[in-house]
Amino acid sequence: MSLDESVLLAARIVVGGAFLIIGIRNVANHKMIGEMLKANKFPAAELLALTGIGMQIAFGALMIVGLFPVVAALGLLVFTVTATLMAHSFWTFRDKTERAAQINVFLANMIVVGGLLALVAAAL
Repeated sequence: MSLDESVLLAARIVVGGAFLIIGIRNVANHKMIGEMLKANKFPAAELLALTGIGMQIAFGALMIVGLFPVVAALGLLVFTVTATLMAHSFWTFRDKTERAAQINVFLANMIVVGGLLALVAAAL
């Protein structure tokens, strides 16, 4: 295995593993996530929460094992962008401290999006 293949494998395991672990942990928190979405006026909040958790687990697992890497990376990208806009819309927070915290999460998630775009490019 070449160095670039090894680095790509490590990237898939780290990124996919993080999403898989977070998704599994979110199974226990699905009601809280659904309530947060409901409080933010999203319809079918519980279904949205479960769908997001399913995306994290399924696409994370696919990423780890290297099956359909473009589909997995694009699925995680769609999840990340959508979840970020739904849960970390910093422009809606009036409190400066909370807004700053939400900006930090938003930007961290955009870094993840950049990494997922790189994984898409590598798989093409």
